[in-house]
Amino acid sequence: MLDIQIQGSSSAGNNYVLTDGDTSLMLEAGISPKKLAKKGVKLSKVIALLITHEHGDHIKYAQDLLLSGSFDLWASHGTLEASGINRRSHVLKDHRQQKIGAWTILPFNTVHDDPKTRAREPLGFFIKSPSGERVVFATDTNMIKANFPKVNYWLVECNHDVELVRQSDYPKFLQDRIIKTHMSIDSCKEFFQRVDLSKTKQIYLLHLSDSNSDPSRFKQEIEEITQKPVEIA
Repeated sequence: MLDIQIQGSSSAGNNYVLTDGDTSLMLEAGISPKKLAKKGVKLSKVIALLITHEHGDHIKYAQDLLLSGSFDLWASHGTLEASGINRRSHVLKDHRQQKIGAWTILPFNTVHDDPKTRAREPLGFFIKSPSGERVVFATDTNMIKANFPKVNYWLVECNHDVELVRQSDYPKFLQDRIIKTHMSIDSCKEFFQRVDLSKTKQIYLLHLSDSNSDPSRFKQEIEEITQKPVEIA
């Protein structure tokens, strides 16, 4: 049975642990090994660390985690090159399936693109756990182009409301950057309206903005559209 633990889902640090049986898959390295240990994360069970892109809130503690565990790191060539990480690292490619132990990973391209904060080659992950549970993980993207069959768990970005961003005190360039590099509630709703939810058990909304989101409204609107339970990360 799949267990999903969200240790952090914000610009302060991102980390997610999927556990199925005796092994775990760790997604993102934005939280230190010390803090993860305090939260009860067992690095001894982790067989791989997957990184979506090179921004600090997702990769800051990657080297520390590798030193603290016996697992390897997996990311795109662009992410590894941008981060300078070459210790126990492996390249993932868009739509090139990868087996890691009893887990199956299908990476897919995401869109996290701004002239000043461009991620070189960001990825999301379509994951099949050892027991056969299917998970889609996509964060720091303004859209998801791919389709996925029979997904049981969705961990998807729902960062902001465009209207709230435009009403904020942020300068125009920063408003534009947020809208261009992160998924809005409207884009999230459009995404869930077109995907197969027939096998869905749970939806997690990730990476909500502290000032430009409305968690209770986002939860309600996605639940109304999908008729599935929604949890705010």
